[in-house]
Amino acid sequence: MPDPVPLPPLDATPLAPRRGRGTVYRLLLAVALVAAIVAVNAAFKAGPDRQMIARMSRTQSAPSRWHGRLAPDVELPTLDGGRYRLSDDIGRRVVILNFFATWCGPCRAEMPELERYQQQAGDAVRLVGVDAQEARELVAAFIDQMKTTFPVVIDDGVVQRRYGVDSFPTTVVIGADGRIKLYEVGMIANTDVALRALVDRERSLIAGGRGISAEGYRTALAAAGSVPGPATRAERIAAAMPCPCGCADKTVAACGCRTAAGIKARLAKGGLENRSDAAVMEALNREFCMKGM
Repeated sequence: MPDPVPLPPLDATPLAPRRGRGTVYRLLLAVALVAAIVAVNAAFKAGPDRQMIARMSRTQSAPSRWHGRLAPDVELPTLDGGRYRLSDDIGRRVVILNFFATWCGPCRAEMPELERYQQQAGDAVRLVGVDAQEARELVAAFIDQMKTTFPVVIDDGVVQRRYGVDSFPTTVVIGADGRIKLYEVGMIANTDVALRALVDRERSLIAGGRGISAEGYRTALAAAGSVPGPATRAERIAAAMPCPCGCADKTVAACGCRTAAGIKARLAKGGLENRSDAAVMEALNREFCMKGM
């Protein structure tokens, strides 16, 4: 028999490369951990974004701020070529406005349930989808895919601002007296269960002849100063744009800081053509976000 091959000594070099690879792996892991710790520390030191805080504050306080308020009027072209006027339905039906966007995942998820709810509720309830300033062709393809039958209007941003909507989806229920009974930010699960008691109560009031008349609604709007006036585009942007300085959740129009004053002066100069309101606000944020603070 051949002599057995002796085992290498414990300190033989063949194991050295393995120790080298392990060292490299451990070094890379340590570097990655250090980078992660630095990133986390930087994030905490930077603190939350002021505009994000203002937006979260508006979202959280919206239900209480809007409940009981007279619903601003709506008149917009529908996707099928007609026009929808809220004042035609006020006092005659319970109206549900659903503000959505085609790119919004929760909006897409709740669309089939909203359609089922409208079919079950019948003519006593008017559900209206309000799209967020998107191209008609895009919205039409989305609605066709979702197979919804309730009317859809394409907002140019005016209605969205009137209702203070800056998150999607947002659902607004308007009762027999023309006032907002529910202002819900986010997807509504189990729509029929969530809305049944509220909507049934308002339907009963309307069926009993206690719904506000169209004339009464318009009179109430005028008394409340809610009838849209001949505001300029600059004024509308100032009323809709959160002040970059973050002054107590104020809009540019309502804020008195130097930043807001500078933005209003810039808006007054004009030159806003060929840009959407959103693009104008973004440009103003970039220009003024560090001024007047």
